[in-house]
Amino acid sequence: MKLSIPLAAALCLLAQSALVQSALAQTDLTAISLSARAYDQVASWQERAFRPAGLTEVVRVPGHILLDVRAVLDGPWSDTIERVQAGSRDIRLVLPDGRELEPEGGYQYWGQLGLVARTISARRPRDFPEADADIHWNGLFLVPEGVTQATLTIASDDIRFSGPVSVPKTSTPESAASFASFEPQGIRRFRVAELQDGNGAGAVPSTITALPGMVLAEIEVQVAGLAGNNADGDDRFNWSTSDFRLTDGQGTTLPLIGERFIRRVLDSQFNGVDIGDSAERTMLWLVPEGLTEARLLFGETEVATVALASAAITETD
Repeated sequence: MKLSIPLAAALCLLAQSALVQSALAQTDLTAISLSARAYDQVASWQERAFRPAGLTEVVRVPGHILLDVRAVLDGPWSDTIERVQAGSRDIRLVLPDGRELEPEGGYQYWGQLGLVARTISARRPRDFPEADADIHWNGLFLVPEGVTQATLTIASDDIRFSGPVSVPKTSTPESAASFASFEPQGIRRFRVAELQDGNGAGAVPSTITALPGMVLAEIEVQVAGLAGNNADGDDRFNWSTSDFRLTDGQGTTLPLIGERFIRRVLDSQFNGVDIGDSAERTMLWLVPEGLTEARLLFGETEVATVALASAAITETD
């Protein structure tokens, strides 16, 4: 069916009007800070919790640097703007030659790279206007070597932003362990852990028994928050049981049994502590009976030496 010239012109005007209204609906964001760090390589934590062998996955792309772009944007809150969003595909790093790069990953917790691009989803504080809330975003880009300047752009239905990014010299990625201190507080060794699920008449007992030639090493670790590791700006240090590793003197990872919780041992727990405060968590590993000393790691960083021989071996816990 052919459209008459007046009707076609009217439809064209309607389409142009819709585009203009969409652009007008976008809220311009301003940067409180916009910075970047560059790496030759970085450890990926994407599947780390599910790899008990303790092997490290390293991201490195020949001919490229890994550019870690971090933005803190002023929340555009008003009586009419309650929430803003942008998908990862709405966010680009534009190079001087016009090429547009999509983020390859980012950080939920500093020092723990995930290969999933981060989005923006922020909401106006409940007690606005007395309280304000900034918008935090970070992303990792694969940038060709030799690039010194780029532009970060965000363009969604809700928001738009454009800001210059200077590409620095490469440096070592920050350690996930640098945001807290870790100190072993108590060590016990035994052959059988006696557990219980539930209480009273409905309690169900169970046991975990070490393999022949091995014992269960129970280590209580005090974790003290030194700086917030949350990429969203929350002033807490968070971690999971699986972030810890215990190795022998040759670096071989020892099997993690789990973390104590009441009378149970859970495979992993999510924990957190305010900055300036500390908390104790107790974990169990399977270790050789004759091993006298072990190394405690958080991520890939050794944080303490554990004197296993200081604890006598008992039959049960």
